[in-house]
Amino acid sequence: MSSRNLLYSSVVLFLVLFYCHGGPLEDRVRSTIQEVYKNCRKDKNPGVIVSVVKDGQNVLTEALGVKDKISGEAITTDTLFGLGGISALFANILIAKKNAEYAEMDEDTTLRNLFGNNKLFEKSKLRSRYATSLDVMAHRLGFKNTPYLFLDDTVTRGDPVIQRISSMKPRGRFRDSFYYNELMYSILTTIGERLGRDSWENLVKNEIYTPLGMAKSKFFTTLDPSTVDIARAYKEDDGSLFPVPFEFLKKWSSLCSTTCVLSSANDMSKFMNYLLGNGSIPGTNDVLLAKKIHRDLFDAYNRLQDPSIEDYFLTIRGVPVSRTHFAYAMGIKRGMYNNERILETADDMHGYNTLMTLFPDRNLGIFIAMTGEDKKDLFRTALSSYISDLYLEKEPWLNSSLLCTFPEPFMKGPDPDTPKVHPVVPLGRLPTDFTGTYTNDIYGKMEIIDKSGVLEAKYGYATFDLQREETTSLKFNMFPTGLIRHMFSVDDLRFRERKNSTYIEAFTVDKFDDAKFERVQPVTNTTTTTTTEKPAGGIAIPL
Repeated sequence: MSSRNLLYSSVVLFLVLFYCHGGPLEDRVRSTIQEVYKNCRKDKNPGVIVSVVKDGQNVLTEALGVKDKISGEAITTDTLFGLGGISALFANILIAKKNAEYAEMDEDTTLRNLFGNNKLFEKSKLRSRYATSLDVMAHRLGFKNTPYLFLDDTVTRGDPVIQRISSMKPRGRFRDSFYYNELMYSILTTIGERLGRDSWENLVKNEIYTPLGMAKSKFFTTLDPSTVDIARAYKEDDGSLFPVPFEFLKKWSSLCSTTCVLSSANDMSKFMNYLLGNGSIPGTNDVLLAKKIHRDLFDAYNRLQDPSIEDYFLTIRGVPVSRTHFAYAMGIKRGMYNNERILETADDMHGYNTLMTLFPDRNLGIFIAMTGEDKKDLFRTALSSYISDLYLEKEPWLNSSLLCTFPEPFMKGPDPDTPKVHPVVPLGRLPTDFTGTYTNDIYGKMEIIDKSGVLEAKYGYATFDLQREETTSLKFNMFPTGLIRHMFSVDDLRFRERKNSTYIEAFTVDKFDDAKFERVQPVTNTTTTTTTEKPAGGIAIPL
């Protein structure tokens, strides 16, 4: 063998060993993650996975902790985690892919034409006429988020969800405001299904998962948790972690487009390599999306004002390196970190916490997912900063100790949640004064039930115990029970009496956007006699 061939073989062998088994850089990252997890995150995050891709290669995957605190079974790089809002990227890629199959369709096709409905938004003629799927993707319709509608299991895909949306009143200006709205994104599920003529889950599986080799990825809506490798979500409530029922997650994510995708460290490496490319499927000559359509996914379509990331990651607040978000693309934010362009998306979904950071100019991608608690995304974002500094060949400003204390010593961290005491207060009136059915145009129906002297509010598949507060008003605390126990904080409900009467005619709920639910009057069977006369023409008119 010639010296040239020997040298070439040695280089190839080195690269194979480097990328398959990792080098000193990967050892440093892995060692830091393991140390931090052991010292300060184990009790807060039962399971953690990390993926890093660089220059088209999967250079690091790491899994720590357990799938379930009871079984103690170890997390692996194939273990599934809920992606939450990262699901939006799959929804947008699917629509872009299906639009390309129709010469007359693109993201600027109006919803009016897509649905054949000229009054899609009853409170806005402007939006009814001009709104497009791109306006939905970039959250620029100006409608406030209404996540509690996900508790109503009568809000299903297609006409039911569109009917609820049609009654909403915009808060911001059309195409000149950013109002994140998960329910509005569910329109994209319906668009995808109508363009693809199949269920959203089948379409994403066939059009995205399979071509990219994401063989382990699933959906909450079709999942049997007993047959797959999945990490159980854990939600913090009053300082303790509680397991999240899979039945709840299946119901919550039924509309899919921002909620229902599950994936693993290994599969997300494949997804990031695709996103960092030019629309081709990595390792092949096959095209998933045309280059321009793929690039358009990451253009800026909306501006962000006062992004929450800047509360803790600006140099003027004390940290050595700034991290900012200034624009929104199709399901992902555009920003800067350490003088590098980034594309970033993060979400918390009932015990699953995710973060994906892409550096398009450096062909670097980082994915982090965990179960448990990560208030204000602080640990995920700090860990992403540390990892990216190393792969960008910059001196990290964080280490294993600072990752455990961040944002201290740079600044004070968020105040810890203090459990509130709710003293027992007598109802003060007959339960029948409150019981009945109440309705709202957007939120639908809520029932107030007498449960052995305790009032219960039933909304969709959710139930709340109502306990009166120590006040002269008819203000009640709403305590989540049953399937949604520990999933939500205590809310407030205020009954309203009719003017100059003690009759309760309505109530409002704070976290339901202070929506007013009006009491439905019971139907009474009464017989009335109507006398009629016949004027000229023979038409009977009631007198």
